[in-house]
Amino acid sequence: MPDTKGKLTQVIYSAALSILALTLLTFIFRSPIASWYLQRRLEQFNKSYSAELKISNVRILGLASIRITGISLRPANGDTLMKIDTVYASIGILKLFAGRLSLHNVELRNSWFLLKNNDKSSNYGFLLQHNKVRNDTIGRSSDYAAATEKLIRFIFDKIPLSLKIRNFNFSYTNDDHIVGFHIDELAISSHYFRTAITVREDSVQQRWALAGRIDNGSRLAEFRLFPSGENKIKIPFIQRQWQANVRFDTLAFGFSALETTIAGRVRLGGFALIRGLGIEHRMIAAQPLEFDKLAVDYTFSIGKDFIEIDSSSTVTFNRIDFHPYLRFRPNPTKQITIKINKPSFAAQDLFSSFPPGLFTNLDGIRVTGNLSWYLDFFADLSQPDSLRFETALSRRQFGILSYGNSDLTKINEPFTYTAWEQDQPAHTFIVGSENPDFRRLDQISHFLPVAVMTSEDGGFYQHRGFLPDAFREAMIANIKERRFARGGSTITMQLIKNVFLNRNKTVARKLEEALIVWLIENQELCSKERMFEVYLNIIEWGPLIYGANEASRFYFNKDVSKLTLAEAIFMASIIPRPKWFRYSFDENGHLRESNAEFYRLVSEKMVRKGWITSADAENLIPDVELKGAAKLELKKHETTLPDSTEIPE
Repeated sequence: MPDTKGKLTQVIYSAALSILALTLLTFIFRSPIASWYLQRRLEQFNKSYSAELKISNVRILGLASIRITGISLRPANGDTLMKIDTVYASIGILKLFAGRLSLHNVELRNSWFLLKNNDKSSNYGFLLQHNKVRNDTIGRSSDYAAATEKLIRFIFDKIPLSLKIRNFNFSYTNDDHIVGFHIDELAISSHYFRTAITVREDSVQQRWALAGRIDNGSRLAEFRLFPSGENKIKIPFIQRQWQANVRFDTLAFGFSALETTIAGRVRLGGFALIRGLGIEHRMIAAQPLEFDKLAVDYTFSIGKDFIEIDSSSTVTFNRIDFHPYLRFRPNPTKQITIKINKPSFAAQDLFSSFPPGLFTNLDGIRVTGNLSWYLDFFADLSQPDSLRFETALSRRQFGILSYGNSDLTKINEPFTYTAWEQDQPAHTFIVGSENPDFRRLDQISHFLPVAVMTSEDGGFYQHRGFLPDAFREAMIANIKERRFARGGSTITMQLIKNVFLNRNKTVARKLEEALIVWLIENQELCSKERMFEVYLNIIEWGPLIYGANEASRFYFNKDVSKLTLAEAIFMASIIPRPKWFRYSFDENGHLRESNAEFYRLVSEKMVRKGWITSADAENLIPDVELKGAAKLELKKHETTLPDSTEIPE
């Protein structure tokens, strides 16, 4: 027995000595071993990416520090993408034993990141092409809360406790356009940092300042970007790429991982703030816009199969703030929920929050009273018919003290109207009795108004300018067809767009349209009868043909009071595409058979509403005979029915 114990002790001692010797040898030759290992990985990388990644020297310092010098990367036979003189890093030993790589100290000296792109190639595309095909089913069974927790832990582990960056350079060259960023020195010490950034775009130079703090232990990060001088920060590149100009005084962002609950939810909080924001883009508004304050204080909750913004979050838009609730559930089907409930607030705060220049008509409007707003939206993209859309802007003791740039009651009296074509005035005429083609409602064939309402807006006399059900049906159709196939415009909305708004298709115009419709309808600034009368007398019914009476003569060489049911339905059918009326006819001058379904649907709805009799519908023939100038116009053009995609909306 003693011999056995002695032999076992001897084996243990020998093993321990061997491990110690191996450890000692590894420590002594750690730099050559690390260099050999990195060279192997470099060879694998270069082979996989058809690149040339090089390292001049690798040296291990102490137990957990490494210094790498002479790093460069470029695609094979391409321009240099990256060049770094020296990288120094030390890692956390305790976390390393737990299988987590965390950085304690990092120093980066003399680094250049040089992205180049032209019409034929780039020096960074090779990084994006490798392993492009991935398994899309990974996300099907993902636990979003667990993935978020893992990602947050990974990010804060990789943010060093101490960071020093000296002479950092980044540039992007696109043909002859160059954008560059330079930092002399950036240091994170005791969680805080501040640095200056020199930004060059071609020959223009800016000076920015970046400050903030990062606390790895608390999982907290805050950043603030602002100009070093008096001028605003102007975002580079987007002017050249998207013909936009975006500038601001201060941009701030904060993030913190709040907790992981017992139920497995991850809660994240933070804020985003931008002050003195200026935006110029033709798709947003015709004039440059200036916003004093836009801010979000957010709380995210991320569960196993959903992501939501809690209603404790606050969105601030100048003088208005509200608490949205948003939820997105990607699997097993994509579901989107949006809820906003803004209780009573001063109505003037809404209109004062819109920046000057946003609107052409409402700029400067003064109102009194209170408003409240709610929105309830839900969509399951796999079941579009389940879509829910409810919204209302309610008023209490609301009144208009003074109008802005335009008197919204002008349509009650005769006024001058100008129709525009491709941003040019095409036709100007009086909307009133002075115009020989103007017709009151009682001077128009009964069939035309009811045919137009049936086709365009069956509830015109009942609603207040908006039809939530029509918007809902339009959204359902758009989801099903995966494109913008239908809108939800009412007759009031079409009227306001024609009378008050310019022809620039911008986000601002759509917003102003909605507000003017709401004001006119809810404040009863104009009667429904007058609105419909003006609408029928100004809309385009054919190529440069405006007003119902001019259109009746153009198509049928008769006064609009004489229109038959078939002729009225035809005129209603061409309102969406008035310039393309000729494609409704075949080579013999008859309405195409495809129009028969439209006639049937419209006539059936008119019977149900009591606007025509069953006998009228039974005797209806889906055809018309052109007798006016349209007949000659038809002969001038090829009438072969084009593909639907060739006809503009």
